[in-house]
Amino acid sequence: MKKIIFALCIVSATLASCSKTSDSENMTPPDNNVIANTDAASENAVPTGDNTENSLDWPGEYKGILPCHDCKGIETELELKLDNTFELTQKFLGKPTNSENKVKGIFKFLPDQPNMIQLDAEGDHRIYFIGENFIELRGDKGQKLDMPELNFQLLKKLD
Repeated sequence: MKKIIFALCIVSATLASCSKTSDSENMTPPDNNVIANTDAASENAVPTGDNTENSLDWPGEYKGILPCHDCKGIETELELKLDNTFELTQKFLGKPTNSENKVKGIFKFLPDQPNMIQLDAEGDHRIYFIGENFIELRGDKGQKLDMPELNFQLLKKLD
């Protein structure tokens, strides 16, 4: 019983010391320079915790039909492998029968956007956002494509 009371006292003291802030600290606006400096330090940091790159749920096959400006759609299959290689198959719907494109290459996780990957030149340097059981094609700088009427997502094939 004494051990439990002693442990509770230590936890209470620790929490109380962590939560103390002065009124002047609460009134000070955030310093944007501090944020910029921490970004530089984080580039060299070893990733810890659960993020997209070290999570084991992103590898797999993703399928869907992406928009096409001169065809009915692009039936797309993108397989992402643990060794950071990919296989991309695209079939241009409504085109002649030989309108299929298959490429293999490598991809990398973008350091400044950890939930994004970029395919190499074989994949036309396309950028994809990785979500829970889907990936989404993004613009050339990783921005979301602002066309709500069109679907840019490929869904993960779940076994």
